[in-house]
Amino acid sequence: MREAVALPDREPEDPDRVDPQVVPFDDVILQFEVESQESDAAEVSPSKGAEPARIAAFPIDAKLTAVTRPVAAPVETTPPKSRNWRNAILGLLATVVLTQAALMAYWMMSSGGFPAATPTTGNVTITSEPAGSAVAIDGTVRGQTPLTIALNSGAHIVVVGTDAQARTQHVNVTRGGDSSMHVQLPTAVAAPAAVARGALEIATEPPGARVWVDGDARGTAPITISDLRGGDHAVTVRSGSGDPIKRTVSVQTGATASLVITMPGAGSFASGWLAISSAVALQVMEKGELLGTTETPRILLPTGAHELELVNAGLNYRVTRNVTIAGGQTATVTITPPPGTLSVNATPWAEVWIDGQRAGETPIGNYSIPIGTHELLFRHPEFGEQRKTVTVGAQGPVRVGVDMKKP
Repeated sequence: MREAVALPDREPEDPDRVDPQVVPFDDVILQFEVESQESDAAEVSPSKGAEPARIAAFPIDAKLTAVTRPVAAPVETTPPKSRNWRNAILGLLATVVLTQAALMAYWMMSSGGFPAATPTTGNVTITSEPAGSAVAIDGTVRGQTPLTIALNSGAHIVVVGTDAQARTQHVNVTRGGDSSMHVQLPTAVAAPAAVARGALEIATEPPGARVWVDGDARGTAPITISDLRGGDHAVTVRSGSGDPIKRTVSVQTGATASLVITMPGAGSFASGWLAISSAVALQVMEKGELLGTTETPRILLPTGAHELELVNAGLNYRVTRNVTIAGGQTATVTITPPPGTLSVNATPWAEVWIDGQRAGETPIGNYSIPIGTHELLFRHPEFGEQRKTVTVGAQGPVRVGVDMKKP
């Protein structure tokens, strides 16, 4: 026996009233199956303007009268179930990716940001005793100790010091690591300091006596010995077969001491001394032979008259003096060199100081000044100061000019 169900009219004529219609249950199921198949087919290849199929067939032997009802207008079809599943999976994956990205960003922010890239170098600190020693790495000088330097990872050769005191070490640098080394250099053997020396002039009356100093034979008097250490020295002189005469002389470093000994039986002195005072250094010459300089406190000369020539070639100065040497005595000569002439100018102008004394403002002409070397200071209120060293000779004026605008 078929069961009947009541269906509402899909398009009621009266909106306020719906008359139920009785349709066999089996026919209702068949109608829904057909509509479902046609709907799937229309989604795959829909026909433009096609109307959906209508089901109005019922069994002939149906006991209930089948009433044809209007079929609803086509409705929008839903996507296939397979597409719905694909969209759902893609949405789920997107949610997972976004969640992981958020977690990773939170972790990096909480841990201080992105991790730094692994460095390719390491630091090496090099010290030495004594400090300030030269450091060469792989054959290249890189500075002096103490030294901290970044080197590429790997093995390196480090040389600390120079010459015989140099020491070599190997260091293996790791990426991002810190290494250190200390090198003890040998103490350099200091060269023996030059021993300061003094000089000793020895003369005898009469001359020709043999001379010993500290037991070493040095020649015959008069003689000058210039390689003596500072301090006391024992001097022995002896003439012919006579008895030796001994003296003790104190010699100062950088100075010249003198000793005159009268031998027994000598009737008179056969030589004397000459001391010359001069503002500039002069050579003392007699008949073309150099006897000494004015920088020597005294010069030993035979007794009698001497014509001496005093010369300074650099200053174009030459003067002659006659002197008589008395036996056993010291003759003194004072030399006063003539003044020279100096002319000074500056651009645009300047105040001038000569040897610390103000000479006036430029231009300065025919300024009288002693011959020799002098220091000049030029001063301008806007262009500052300039210094010059000038040598003034005895022949002709010396001219000096400066441009204060040029440093």
